Amino acid sequence: MKQKQNLTESNKTENCEMTKDQMIELMEKINRGCKDNLESRRSALNTLVGAFPVGGKVFAVVALDELHIDESYQRTLQNHVKIIARDWNPTKCDPLKINFRANGFFYVWDGQHRLEAARLRGIKYLLCDIVVGLTQEQEASLFGCQGIGIKKPNPYDIFKANVCAGEEIDSSIKSMCDKYDLVVDKNNKRAGNLSCLTLARKIFRKGIQDREYFDWVLELLHKAKWNEFPQSHCHRVVNSLYEIRRISKDLSEYTQGKLVAYLKKITPDDLLINATISYPQFKDESKKLKLFLLDIINGDNDPVRAVVGNIDKFIA
Repeated sequence: MKQKQNLTESNKTENCEMTKDQMIELMEKINRGCKDNLESRRSALNTLVGAFPVGGKVFAVVALDELHIDESYQRTLQNHVKIIARDWNPTKCDPLKINFRANGFFYVWDGQHRLEAARLRGIKYLLCDIVVGLTQEQEASLFGCQGIGIKKPNPYDIFKANVCAGEEIDSSIKSMCDKYDLVVDKNNKRAGNLSCLTLARKIFRKGIQDREYFDWVLELLHKAKWNEFPQSHCHRVVNSLYEIRRISKDLSEYTQGKLVAYLKKITPDDLLINATISYPQFKDESKKLKLFLLDIINGDNDPVRAVVGNIDKFIA
């Protein structure tokens, strides 16, 4: 069994490392004597003859009508196909990986979502990386291991790239963080670090007003000197303060002053402990913090406290 597996792996590797001339020779051998799918076989051979070798691979521009999908091992098409189609960028579209099978057709073993997105865009041709003569089992094996050894960029890697490229939202987040001496990193143990990038992006996409709310939150934490603590700008803290600012309306200056005075006396860990003691019934840490901090705001005998309290009861 092991010997058969090693032979299959060897054949798969050999097929993927053929020169263009070797591919043409193999395709002609496969087609010799076949009387089925003659038009497809002729078209595939013409495509391969017109292909160009680069770095040990063979590329060709192939009509999408000639490409097939084997649903026995391919994933069901996901909704993000529409997003790929909407944001289509030819420079970001890697070549599809296709195989010429013995039945005379090209099959896509890597790139079916790009293929479908291109069809939605009305695109007729795509660049493809061609191999010849793989079996269905060999295609499936390649499909199953295509992600091995590849580390996908995390949101913070993408953030750095977006800032370098001048992307509007991430560049704006970076500018606002620079304003308050913050870095943007996934390391929660680092002081002065905004570790809620996904939340920040969501807020910034909402519009100018919400960006101002976010600025209010960073200003508050800066005034409270929380840049000195780890996990001071994590999701639960930033989201709870953002929600409080969103409902404070004309009381934002008063609200910020109350919270700065309180936060100066404690650490992020202490805040979470106090909120958990006050609201143990909630698992959502952001909600715990929001409700607890609203109690802090309403703790003074100031007439405006009833206004903030009523708003909170409405949204709680």
